[in-house]
Amino acid sequence: MSDSKIRPAKPGRTGADRWKSSVSFKIILSVLAVLIPSLVILIVTSCIVASGSISRLSGKMLDIQTDYAVSIVDEFFNSKAAAISVFEIDHDIQAYFDSVSRPEDIDVYEDREIILRELKGALDRMSGSMVIQVWIADAKTDRYLLSTGGTVKADLNNTKWYHSVLSSKATVISDPYLDPATGKTVVSVVTPVFSADGAGIIGFAGVDVDVDSLSELLAGIRVGEEGYLELLSNQSDYIYSDDPTAMGKNVSDLDISDDYKEKVRSNYNGVVDFSYGGVGYTSKFKNCSSTGWLAVATIPVSEVDSTRDSMIGIMISMSVFILVLLCAVIIVLIRRVMKPMAMISGNMEAFAQGNLDGDIQVQGSDEIGRLADSVRSSTHLLKEMINDVSHILGEISRGNLEVGTADSYIGDFRFIREALEQIIGSLNYILGQINISAEQVSFGSEQVAAGAQALSQGASEQAGALEELAASIEDISGKITVNADNAAQATKRAGEVGREAVESNRRMQEMLAAMQDIRVSSRDIAKILKTIEDIAFQTNILALNAAVEAARVGEAGKGFTVVAGEVRNLAVKSAEASKGTAALVKNSLEKVDEGVRIADETAKSLKNVVEGVKDVVAAVDIISAASNEQAVSVKQVSRGIEQISGVVQVNSATAEESAAASEELSAQAILLKDLIGKFRFKK
Repeated sequence: MSDSKIRPAKPGRTGADRWKSSVSFKIILSVLAVLIPSLVILIVTSCIVASGSISRLSGKMLDIQTDYAVSIVDEFFNSKAAAISVFEIDHDIQAYFDSVSRPEDIDVYEDREIILRELKGALDRMSGSMVIQVWIADAKTDRYLLSTGGTVKADLNNTKWYHSVLSSKATVISDPYLDPATGKTVVSVVTPVFSADGAGIIGFAGVDVDVDSLSELLAGIRVGEEGYLELLSNQSDYIYSDDPTAMGKNVSDLDISDDYKEKVRSNYNGVVDFSYGGVGYTSKFKNCSSTGWLAVATIPVSEVDSTRDSMIGIMISMSVFILVLLCAVIIVLIRRVMKPMAMISGNMEAFAQGNLDGDIQVQGSDEIGRLADSVRSSTHLLKEMINDVSHILGEISRGNLEVGTADSYIGDFRFIREALEQIIGSLNYILGQINISAEQVSFGSEQVAAGAQALSQGASEQAGALEELAASIEDISGKITVNADNAAQATKRAGEVGREAVESNRRMQEMLAAMQDIRVSSRDIAKILKTIEDIAFQTNILALNAAVEAARVGEAGKGFTVVAGEVRNLAVKSAEASKGTAALVKNSLEKVDEGVRIADETAKSLKNVVEGVKDVVAAVDIISAASNEQAVSVKQVSRGIEQISGVVQVNSATAEESAAASEELSAQAILLKDLIGKFRFKK
């Protein structure tokens, strides 16, 4: 082991230096390096989580308060709307509105007491619901008929709920307004009364609720310690507020941020942060489903922050205390536990320098005591194994391979013994095999040398035979080239003969055509001769007749008889000449037919000659192409033989070199056998 990895403690170092370089200091430093950041991260995370939890808790509290306020308002007015909606199709109320058309008709209506009983009964049913009055009204009389029996001018056209009911044809909860009957600010729950056929609205029924009664219900809701609850109408007027200065005012009249006012006017639902009177607030906005009014729960930001800050302060104080306590406990425990390790470390430093004679004095039954005992045992065992390995290697270095290993190798150290035994066995086997191989190599090298010599001689003879073969192939190549040239000339001449045969065939066809014309003309001449012969025959008959007639005439017809005789003689000669010419023409026709037959046979022969010449030209072309390919192939064979000749020459030289190398190998094998003989092997 090198000095750069393990060094003994240097003399002259102070206690502080030794403490800083000790394992105890490093463990303490490592633990604190992990513990302190972890605790800091834990504290910061806890503070962040606590802050978020408090913020979420505040948000949930605002949600709960606004939901509670909205549920109170919705439940308050939904019960009134359900109670008054029974008048929508009440037959008595419908009959009342159908009968009255002027204010005077109200007092004289015959069933007026029935209507008042129904109104008073509805008021009694809602007696515990903070209802001031139950009434009915219509546009024709423009009067309220109250459950008490009185009538009050309605001025419906200027009443806030009137047009809403007409347009929606459903129950409407009005914004707060001044009641002309009681002079109080009330909220009316109004339902339309439909005609018997349901075609239109003929009147209205409603209940009036004092706004102060609603405020009493909302006054019981508390928002934190310093927070407050507000209820705003659809016109952004404050119906209820814990701030007395805001009651009855519109949000536009307050000195508050424009964003807050805009969110109120737009019926925003959600969380709003704002400043009022120099104090920061957080509000939760939510609309009532029954009235559309806006419920707002508000809490000062300082109240949320104070709770969060106090909790964070407590958590930080507890965390710092726990951190200091843990650090102190960790330092004391680690130093106490690591003190025996320092003693073991001192002995191990000597062991690292190769001193196996030292002894560790630490005793005990804990992990450190067992570690000290294990180190002592390991040191003694390692010393025995080193001595055994030194002995075995010394014997091997002297050529003694009959040495054996001791039995002191235990546990994983048995691999060292097995490795030594394998090394000794391998050396015995390998060197023995080398000895046998050396003898075989010596014998084989002699055979290789003899074979290489024979191979070299055979390669030389092959090189000579290849040179003769190359000369013969070169001569064949020359003759094939000459044949190719002659075949080319023959192809050229055959082409010329073919062209001349084609021309002769063409002229023969022209001669056949001319002989055919002669044949036709001869036949025409034969016809003409036949005509002349017929004329001669007729002339002869006429001459005979003329002679007969002349004889009858007597002496006066003698001259005419002479003329008739001459004409008869001329006709006879003409007939004889015509017969001779006909015989000649017949003979000419026979000769012409024979000439046409011979010319046809000659034309057929010429056609066969032309086709034969074409076949000859094609065959000569094939022979010429084959001769050219043979010339190319012979050249390739010639080059291949040259390459084979070069390879044979190289093989010859290689065989000679192999013979020389085999002789050298035989000498080295003898030397190796002598060296192996110096070792002693196991039997």
